[in-house]
Amino acid sequence: MNSTRRNYQVHAELLTSGPTSALFDDAKAGYPVARRMNRIERVVATYRGRIDQLFNNGLLISFETADAAVLASCEMQHRCAGLPQVSGHRLALRVGIHQGLVRQRAKDESDNAQEIAFKLAVADNGILASESVFTALNPELRKLAQGVEYSPAEISTYKIDWRCEIPSSAYGGESFWPASKSSHPSGPYLILHQGLKTVELTEGNPLVTIGRDPSNDLLLVDVHVSRNHCRIARQADSVLLTDMSTNGTCVMTDEGVEFLVRKDSFSLKGKGLLFFGRLCNGERRGGIRFEAY
Repeated sequence: MNSTRRNYQVHAELLTSGPTSALFDDAKAGYPVARRMNRIERVVATYRGRIDQLFNNGLLISFETADAAVLASCEMQHRCAGLPQVSGHRLALRVGIHQGLVRQRAKDESDNAQEIAFKLAVADNGILASESVFTALNPELRKLAQGVEYSPAEISTYKIDWRCEIPSSAYGGESFWPASKSSHPSGPYLILHQGLKTVELTEGNPLVTIGRDPSNDLLLVDVHVSRNHCRIARQADSVLLTDMSTNGTCVMTDEGVEFLVRKDSFSLKGKGLLFFGRLCNGERRGGIRFEAY
């Protein structure tokens, strides 16, 4: 008999406060809500989440693991925090996370995971997760959580400190990246694996930017990484990495050959690891896996 399948429901909602919040018009304000929603949706795609419901100022999202739900929620907060506030208004992202059940058959009853995730989304620029999420987390990620005395959902609840730097070991280390099972699209192709994150460079998505600035496709928080560290672009016959940083980008192929790229361009081919802002010096842990064809 198959064991019960579970997923993790994330309720992410943007709220506007201020003396004139009732009159807030996103279009007249320069679309600050729409810009934040766009960044949130990009994070969902990166962590392989599924948008179950889209409403005016938020989303209901499903993730397959607690780690993906929490890491994605932290990155949502980082990316929204990087955008400027609107004069006279205050935009805050509220996130609640709870474990749910996956309906195996049409006749299966749905649970109340969505309702609980909604109730937990009450802290401005905060993340609240239920105990069932906390116990399913990687031990490194549990260090970001602290129990709260009062729970809006009347269950054991933890506050996630998304402002803390997340160690690479919290992403599962570099011991396993899934090999691409499907055939690659025609033309140059790149896929990047950073723990639970996956970013693809294809004809429809020909450019990937990397750096500390929240506007980048791949956001890194290491102090040695520049705000706009590098870009990887799909050329007519190659995948070209262009470094724009102070400390450079180190490329290490699976054959053990290392290249330091600084204020220069380098053609990626085959498989290997990328290190941003530091030399790899033969170390494989903490790198971002690439596959380029």
